[in-house]
Amino acid sequence: MKIELGTDQIAFRERLRAWLPQALADHRSAAAAAHDEATAFATEVAWERALAQAGFAGLHWPEAYGGQGLGITEHYLAMVELGSAMAPEGANNIGRELVGPIILARGTEDQKHRFIPRIVACDEIWCQGFSEPQAGSDLAAVATRAVRDGDGWRLSGQKVWTSYAQYADWCILIARTDPDAPKHKGLTLFLVPMDAEGLTCRPIRQITGKHTFNELFLDDVRVPDAQRLGPVNEGWGVAQGVLAFERGTTRLYRQARFAAELDLMIDRLQDRADPERIGRLHAALEVLRGHNLRIVSRVAAGQAIGAEASLQKIAWSELHMDMLRAAQEMAGVSFYADPDWADLRHAYLQAQAETVYAGASEVQRTIIADRILNLPRQPRGDRA
Repeated sequence: MKIELGTDQIAFRERLRAWLPQALADHRSAAAAAHDEATAFATEVAWERALAQAGFAGLHWPEAYGGQGLGITEHYLAMVELGSAMAPEGANNIGRELVGPIILARGTEDQKHRFIPRIVACDEIWCQGFSEPQAGSDLAAVATRAVRDGDGWRLSGQKVWTSYAQYADWCILIARTDPDAPKHKGLTLFLVPMDAEGLTCRPIRQITGKHTFNELFLDDVRVPDAQRLGPVNEGWGVAQGVLAFERGTTRLYRQARFAAELDLMIDRLQDRADPERIGRLHAALEVLRGHNLRIVSRVAAGQAIGAEASLQKIAWSELHMDMLRAAQEMAGVSFYADPDWADLRHAYLQAQAETVYAGASEVQRTIIADRILNLPRQPRGDRA
């Protein structure tokens, strides 16, 4: 499968290729000089803003809301170029890859005009308040409550594993608005400012000493109804749309980035590389590329991705883990001791988490069995 490119699309790709080398060199110079986590995060913000200023952000979002008004094909071409160059993911991936698409799909006109231009420009950073101490893979078990209060809502509860909340301006948050409804119903999404009175952000320190994750505590936080996203009590369906974006279209650059990482592996391994194992990885990358092209073709045709997003999530996350485990095993002790392997060492550690976030592989297999293969469900007492 391949995409036939028009003259304008080829010109777009060439413009990005011409801009990218110097922009990346400038970013990497700034990132190398970063002396702490906050400064490093600031360099990621600067990278996203550079993309926006050059006209490479919000590519397939409408011009009316600050996007470039191009198509999914241009978006895919940009993902391939950025992935091949191993460009950074940026600071606002929650806003860019989750919040923006779902506001465009389900938000009000006021919400689109208020939030989308600031996401494109990376002027406001977003975090995601879904997981709770007792609601991770089982997202419908959320206990955070939202109670009507005149023309708004009062939110109370706790969120956990909220990435980069310490830098965020806004949080997309799911709460229970009808405690008497079945667990998959009675949920609603809200757009919550991180400086709201009653909202506390507490860091979770990792074993590395880094501060990526946070707990959020909401103590009677008031949110106007204008910041409700989607219909009341229909947040489960809206949230599934958010996760489908995260599992599918938002990770299109991964295949190109993994191919670049595999080239680095081969170059560093030299005669330690197992040709058969490398061949299998190349084949898996081509399968992933085919998945990407299928998704792009479906979106271009106006078709929903649906449960196929789970196929994509498993394909890229497990391939990345397998690829970097292969590097570790073939390189041996030098994988840990040689400074040349530092970048892929970091990627190896990150790959373990990739099979968990946005829905663990076990959850994805259940979705595939249920919604694609139509296999009989195993009875569950809590299913509504």
